[in-house]
Amino acid sequence: MKQLSFIKDPPKDTKLWWIQKQKNYGGSLNYRKVERPFDSKQLVHVVFKAKLGEGIWFTRSSKSIQTLLDTVAKKYDVKIKEKSINKDHIHLLVWTKTRQNLIQFLRLFAAEMGRKYKEIFKRFGFNKTKNLWMARPFTRLVSWGKRSADVITKYIQKNTNEALGFIEYKPRKHRLNVFLEKWQKQEILANYAKEV
Repeated sequence: MKQLSFIKDPPKDTKLWWIQKQKNYGGSLNYRKVERPFDSKQLVHVVFKAKLGEGIWFTRSSKSIQTLLDTVAKKYDVKIKEKSINKDHIHLLVWTKTRQNLIQFLRLFAAEMGRKYKEIFKRFGFNKTKNLWMARPFTRLVSWGKRSADVITKYIQKNTNEALGFIEYKPRKHRLNVFLEKWQKQEILANYAKEV
């Protein structure tokens, strides 16, 4: 007979379930008690999402961002397979040998971009210090299998084409987005109930 596990799986479609079973982390899936999923045998899809002011776009300084990405990746032995620099977010498909390399890469790139855009915000007249990032970087593990790798590569290329204006942007209706919309509505209702 199969031995019963004392550790129960988290309920389906909860933040913990998405992190542990779907191997997603960051963005709106912040859950501080859980480690960011990592597997040295899988690729990592990374998304950095920023809150920028009017007229401040990543695409306007894409060359310097690419140089920074390459420098930080080289420092922590991270291989960048695909990248897409869009107006207010950056998509990467990366691979590295250790969790520590990935974490250090994410932290240093986020910090260096923060320093770079602090100067840009000053030039645009933002008096108060403005946070660059909306949330922690989002990561999702992706199999090296041809089908999985092709799907994510096409998705990143589609983002690049949208950023360049070659194709029209269409909002995504991914299952995770639908779940997060429901989650945010529940949090808003819960906060409203506390106030009343």
